[in-house]
Amino acid sequence: MEMPYFQSKDMLSKDFPFKIIRHTNMELKQPLHVHEYVQIAYVLGGVCNHQLRGKSLMVNRGDIFIILPGIEHSLSAIEDKPFEIVLLDFMPFLVREELKPFAETLQPFFQQSRHEDTAALHQPWLHIDNSKQPLVEQLLQDIQDELEHREAGYEYSVRTSLIKLLILIDREYRRLWRKPASRPALADQHPIDEVKRYVYNNYSQDIPLEHGALIANMAPAYFSHMFKKETGQTFIDFMNEVRIERAMELIRRDSHTITQIGFQVGFHHLSHFIRTFKKRTGITPTEYKKTFGHNP
Repeated sequence: MEMPYFQSKDMLSKDFPFKIIRHTNMELKQPLHVHEYVQIAYVLGGVCNHQLRGKSLMVNRGDIFIILPGIEHSLSAIEDKPFEIVLLDFMPFLVREELKPFAETLQPFFQQSRHEDTAALHQPWLHIDNSKQPLVEQLLQDIQDELEHREAGYEYSVRTSLIKLLILIDREYRRLWRKPASRPALADQHPIDEVKRYVYNNYSQDIPLEHGALIANMAPAYFSHMFKKETGQTFIDFMNEVRIERAMELIRRDSHTITQIGFQVGFHHLSHFIRTFKKRTGITPTEYKKTFGHNP
């Protein structure tokens, strides 16, 4: 069966080729397909599955993708788990001029043809951290409001919000890959080191193994094997170690409750935080606080 190919003439308005879609259907199961246009996908909440470049990714709030024309992908619900995702579909010429200053990051996304080697493309996935998520979500809401009301000048307003969103994405890319001059070039670093660095910068977020695999450009099973071989730990154990070390630091400062600290470092349940903390340190967070917490 031939893969569906969605063309702009069928999916987008000729006068203003831009569309926003929200998916919340827990039975969503798209077939693998390709677009003639660019699609930006942002997860507002919950979890769902994203098939991209032959990889299966469990994505959640804050994950954002730039899907180029001709790239195979699909979205689907996971075992009826609730989720909400926003899709922006648009033709790249709407923002091509404004992206010229971003030649090293965003511009390549809008210059590739669907016939070029997709392996040469930039990393299409990014996780927006908690502090920036409200900005992204407000821009998406502004775009939706403009498209719903269609007052005079709405096209300009939508393009302005889209460009702001792309600039925010660009800065997050730069933040992710920024490194001191003394460090070796990115291409010379081991991919596992890049994953470790990402965990250090984003430990408070949910980071599925599939995300680490994507950053390392490895299949999930192979990534899991290589991560343990290189570090002596599973990916989950390493991530929990980073979180507990940060929790220990916060407890010593004594500026938050144990519950607040657990959530702050990425644990969704207090019991899981306490159990993991004790496994790592031999004592509970409360006991650690009594011994090492700041006493006035």
